[in-house]
This record gives sequence, C-alpha cells and structure tokens, in this order.
Amino acid sequence: MQHSNTTTLLSPPRHTLFLLPAILVLLVFLLQGAGWAGWLMVADGTPGKTAFAITEMLLIFVLLWNGWRIRRHVHEQTSSADRQTRSVATLTLASLALCSLGDLVNRNFSQTFYAHDRIIEHSYLVDSVWFFLPGYALFVVATWLATRERVRAWLRWSSLAITAAVGIVSFAGLVLPGTSPYVVAVTGSYTVLISLMVPAALWLAITFGRSAWPVCAGAVLATLADALIGHFWLFGHGHYPAIAYLNFVVYFVSQALVQQLPLVVLATATHARPSQTGRPD
Repeated sequence: MQHSNTTTLLSPPRHTLFLLPAILVLLVFLLQGAGWAGWLMVADGTPGKTAFAITEMLLIFVLLWNGWRIRRHVHEQTSSADRQTRSVATLTLASLALCSLGDLVNRNFSQTFYAHDRIIEHSYLVDSVWFFLPGYALFVVATWLATRERVRAWLRWSSLAITAAVGIVSFAGLVLPGTSPYVVAVTGSYTVLISLMVPAALWLAITFGRSAWPVCAGAVLATLADALIGHFWLFGHGHYPAIAYLNFVVYFVSQALVQQLPLVVLATATHARPSQTGRPD
C-alpha cells in the first residue's frame, strides 16, 4: 500500500520537524538570556519566578509535542514490519516524556530548599533523577537497538564499562562530606547512567556517520548539562542562579537534537529498502 499524501496539523511536512525545535531553541536562548541579564524579575519566591518556570515548561511541552509528531511521522512512513525503526521512535518519545517530568520537578514550584539534608541547598534536584534516569536509559536502549547491526558487541560493552568507570571516579571527587545517603545513592547511580550517553553517541557516529552528528552532539550535551548541575549547582556553591540559566540552554538544545534520532534511523531504513512502503496499523 502507498502512503497517504495528506498533510494535517498533526502530521506536518518533514521539514517542520526540524524547524520547530530550532525556533524553540532560539526562544530558550532569548528567555534565559533575559533572565541572566536581569531584565526579568525572577528571584526565588516571587511571582515572576513562577511565571518564568511555567514558561520554561511550556517550551518543554511543545518540544515534547514535536517528539510525538516525529513518532507519528515515522509510523506513517513505515510498515508494521519495520519494528526497529518504530521501536526507536517510541523509545525516544518515552525518553523525552520522562525527562519532561524531571524538568517539572527541577522547576521547584514549591520553593523547597535543603529538602534532603542541611548541606545541599538545591537537593530538590535529586528527586528529578527518578524521571531522568529511566528517561536517559530508554534513549541508550534506543541507540543500542538502532546500532546493533553495525557496532560489535565488544565495542559496546567496553565503551560502556570505561565511561561508567569514569563516571564513578568523577562522582567520588564531587560529592561533599556529610551528604545524606539518599542523595549519594541517587546521584551516584545517575552519574554512571548519564555518562553512558557518550558511548551511545559513539555507536551512532559509527553506524550512521555524518547524518547522526546532530544527535551525537545532543547526547554529549546531555552529559555536559548534568555535569554542570553536579559541579556548579547541586554540589557547588556561589554559581546559582547563573548556572540554572546556562544549564537549561544546554539541556534544551540537547533534547532538541536527540529527539531527531528516529528521523536518522528512518532515513537510513528508507534508503536501504526504497521499495517498502506502508501506513500506520
């Protein structure tokens, strides 16, 4: 069967799947720049801070909606037999959705500080790990699935082991004495997991080459964004609120890039099997 050529609001032309994230990234730069420069009244505990956080979440949810549109596009361009491409799209969307919930926690609408001990002022950030950890784990699974035919098992496992070891060493030198066991356990586990985004980027580069570079960059930026949180926000002092503005920019750009993974896989699958067409089942 042939694909439907009908374009709707929910199923837009392919180029808009790239254009909308680019527009959102520009808006994030402007919003965070205005906050950083002091042009907006966004001090903690003020109505302006709440409005600022709501605006951030609206941008996140629009980006998530674009991820849903990407998944829909993939399903429209593939048959039910192309399970790999469809699974990658579903896993990527689920990753984005879970990370969005983590963002909601990080906005700290309740304005709660020193939530888990008297050492870490912004320890409310730790609670978001319950969403970010499985979220990024799903993205690593998606990259594993997308690259399993081209990346040898020994390279996968060795790259995972090396980066996990680096993550453990990095965390050991970061955590503050007297930090609560809950904070140490959760953030330590997450440090190991988020480091795995780097080998995931390597697998994508090996498998898809230049076409995957934006997604690879997004995966690396995800690790960088959380490194910024750990060093200058969660366990660091004297950098807030500037680090919050910088982190959100890096993180948002990362999410805008990694959500393109299903389109990279789709392009390769279409090129490899140009005669296969289908429609959503």
